[in-house]
Amino acid sequence: MNTTHSELTLRAVVSGLFVGCLIGASNICIGLKIGWTFGASITAAVVSFAIFRTIAGSLKRPYDAKENLITATAGSSAGTMASAAGLTACIPALELILKEQGKPPLTYLQLIIWGISIAFLGVFFAVPLRRQMIVVEKLRYPTGTAAAETIKAMYASGAEAVKKARVLFYAAAFAALLKIILSFKPFHLGGLEELSFNDFGLGSWGILGLGFAVLTIGVSFSPMMLGAGVLIGPKVGWSLFAGSILAWGIITPILNHMGLIEYTGGRTIFRDALKWILWPGVALMVTSGFTSLAMQYKTIGRTFSSLKGMTSKGKGGEVEEDDAPDPFPMTWWFIGLALVMVLTAGCAWWFFGIKIWMSLLAIILSMLIASVAVRATGETDINPVGAMGKITQVIYGILDPGKITTNLMTAGITAAGASQSGDLMHDLKAGYLLKVSIKKQVITQLIGVVAGVFVAAAVYRLITAAYEIPGEDFAGPAVVAWHLMAKVLVEGIKSLQPSALWAAVIGGLLGIAIPLLALIKPLRKWLPSPIALGIAFIVPAYNSLAMWLGALLIYLYSRKQADRVDRYSASLASGLIAGEGLMMVVVALLLILGVKWV
Repeated sequence: MNTTHSELTLRAVVSGLFVGCLIGASNICIGLKIGWTFGASITAAVVSFAIFRTIAGSLKRPYDAKENLITATAGSSAGTMASAAGLTACIPALELILKEQGKPPLTYLQLIIWGISIAFLGVFFAVPLRRQMIVVEKLRYPTGTAAAETIKAMYASGAEAVKKARVLFYAAAFAALLKIILSFKPFHLGGLEELSFNDFGLGSWGILGLGFAVLTIGVSFSPMMLGAGVLIGPKVGWSLFAGSILAWGIITPILNHMGLIEYTGGRTIFRDALKWILWPGVALMVTSGFTSLAMQYKTIGRTFSSLKGMTSKGKGGEVEEDDAPDPFPMTWWFIGLALVMVLTAGCAWWFFGIKIWMSLLAIILSMLIASVAVRATGETDINPVGAMGKITQVIYGILDPGKITTNLMTAGITAAGASQSGDLMHDLKAGYLLKVSIKKQVITQLIGVVAGVFVAAAVYRLITAAYEIPGEDFAGPAVVAWHLMAKVLVEGIKSLQPSALWAAVIGGLLGIAIPLLALIKPLRKWLPSPIALGIAFIVPAYNSLAMWLGALLIYLYSRKQADRVDRYSASLASGLIAGEGLMMVVVALLLILGVKWV
């Protein structure tokens, strides 16, 4: 792997940005549908390796492993901008508020400047933490370690990587073709996308006078949903199944029968029921996030003790001398952080009317919170971005009561810091293992942020121009959670109707109970995922059931072909998600242009 040339090459960066921007575009779609987004680093590494291996004969010098990691870093940075820029959570939640106030949404330029400023904060938050977390304590960072191991394996046996890339391309082509066929009105095949009992002549079947189709109980054969199911695994899949049946097959018909909600007609009851049913779901997600975070008190303690140790030379353990080369200059870091803090505070004041001192306090708070997120993702591979943002929402609900914009956007700073710093730390872990220049990885991450936000913001604007969010096509569970958390903190619990308040209390208690019960080892495997349960209350049942089906099918297949599933399932799922996600962007553009056949 030793090379005499720089790994930061144009071809490495461009290929990473290409894959990362495509995944970022599909992340906008899936993030607004189910509240989750997926990483791009390993996909970028595999796809670029396959491309350069195919054209190896025309290259002046080989595309090596260190270049491949630069590609992965660019890809992950660009791909994560859907979430880091707040485009699947706080930004659409803010625009719901602006719409209620009769104000216009943010401009494309505002989205770009804001996204760059808060994502850059996350990058600069991570830089001084790298040595302690990766070199001294050697935290595992499972995704980063997996990326490094994948790159090593590809350069040991490249044929396998080519096969994975081929699976991804075929899956993406299939998903894109299916989406455009189902969207083509003259074919009259749109109903196949969401199969219900009506499609089998059983439209009279239902619960308490509501048909299953009206209750959204069916299966979406969206490749994106099935692909997401492949990635989430059986436990989360069964949790989505249970939550959707409970929310839409039991609670909603009972509420309608009791007159607490009223079906006003239309294709489904989703919009009518969501105003009530989302409360227990959101409460479940929020309290489970806080409880899980509180249970990581040892992680939090280690974070702040290690930060203290960083200020004293020689503390924190012995440092391995065989570190990655070319550290990021601390002078650059200091100047860069200062400039980005000024930019972020200025944007917060100019765009959202947030006082400068409040923005600066939010940035300092976000730096501390990001350090916890960086350790949590290093130890568990789970970055608690949602819970981190909610902490800031609570703090600013106290500091600036009644200001919903302040509440949302200061939390957006925190979430971006946690998201982008965690993403970079995975890349830096891979760079440590492969001995790639630290400075060049950080520069690549910054380049990825800029390129990624231009694409992500454009796709976000296309989707929001063509579809209502939240709505049946894009339920926006993260959007709903952020929006309602802000409203409750600003308006108080009086904004809830009494029955919904009690449901939220029950959901909140369940969100506390599940993580605590998981401490009992024999019970752990039988407990559902509280986040998945909560999401099932906010998205139409056919989406949850589709993800459950994808998880179930891949689980059953893995019992016979475990090795094949282990090797190719991630590529298959990534292709299905990216293919349909990109075609959804095309369909949205056609709808905006007034094309009649979609």
